Amino acid sequence: MKILFLGTSAGWPLPRLGCNCLICRSQDPHDKRLRPSVLINDSILIDASPDIYHQLTNLKVDTTKISALLITHAHPDHIHGFYDLTHLYNRQIKKPKLIVPLDVLRGLRQFHPLPLKPFQPEIVRPKTVIEYEKTKISFFPVEHSRLPCYGLKLKKNQIFVYLPDLHKLPKTEKKLVRDVHLLVLDGSSLGKKGQTRIHQSIKEGIILAKELKPKLCYFTHIGHITGTHQELEAFVQEQGGKNYHIAYDGLELEI
Repeated sequence: MKILFLGTSAGWPLPRLGCNCLICRSQDPHDKRLRPSVLINDSILIDASPDIYHQLTNLKVDTTKISALLITHAHPDHIHGFYDLTHLYNRQIKKPKLIVPLDVLRGLRQFHPLPLKPFQPEIVRPKTVIEYEKTKISFFPVEHSRLPCYGLKLKKNQIFVYLPDLHKLPKTEKKLVRDVHLLVLDGSSLGKKGQTRIHQSIKEGIILAKELKPKLCYFTHIGHITGTHQELEAFVQEQGGKNYHIAYDGLELEI
């Protein structure tokens, strides 16, 4: 399974407009972050960030291969690029699917009342496993905000679990995500919950990951109250171990 991180910031890009903090002054390209989206096996896109047009063009993604869009929840940083995705041209394949739980689709429709074309919606029930392009996919509920929010579990030989926005993982869901190959967690803040109190911190994520025991753990959705990429990478390896890392825009993993 190939995983390409298109964007790894939190709700706003880094650097922030007008900010002169250490992160925003950083010249390290790893500290230039756009809103969170991930591309799986060149064809399955997770979330439609407001920056999706630039992410796909800057990373020279062959958009004709995108055949499905999965959406974790209907917050602006995860759906506001959907309009750009409705303008996918030169389709060499059948129309792409929009694979979502019903409550997430309803949230998307509040933002995007226009036709969903070329996407064809496929409603999935939470915790129900579907198979798409030889990949098993399931949405499972997590605690994040008042809006319904889901984690994603994808299995094709190895298992990839994606939890970019997370306040708490319910005990009932922990069994689903134990001992996976790659676990990606919310990195909105470093030592305490984010300003909105709806995000797990990196420190809390390390504690959770040690309980879940993934082979690899990465943090995404990196916020403005964390640190530079270099600082965070050193921190998670010191606190978690050598299999703990910070994702960055353009990072590609093979599992």
